[in-house]
Amino acid sequence: MKMRVKLYGTLSQRFPGYQYSQGIEVEIPDGATAKGLLVLLGISESQGAVVAMEGRILKADDKIRSGVQVHVFQALHGG
Repeated sequence: MKMRVKLYGTLSQRFPGYQYSQGIEVEIPDGATAKGLLVLLGISESQGAVVAMEGRILKADDKIRSGVQVHVFQALHGG
C-alpha cells in the first residue's frame, strides 16, 4: 500500500529534495508495522524515532492502516 509520510527533525536529511509540505510517498506491505516502516526508511532504533498515526504514538508492533498520513518524529534529547 502507498502512504504519505512526513518526517521531523533531521530525519528528512536522508531524502534529498524532501519538502515538508509534501512529505514522501512510500510503499509498504499490507499489515506493515511502525517498526517495519522505520526499517524501510533506514531509520535505526538507536535514533529513537517515533511513529504517529492519527495523533497517536504507535508501539513498534502496531499496524499502520491504509490511507492514513503518518508522521515520524525524531527523539529530542537535552538537559
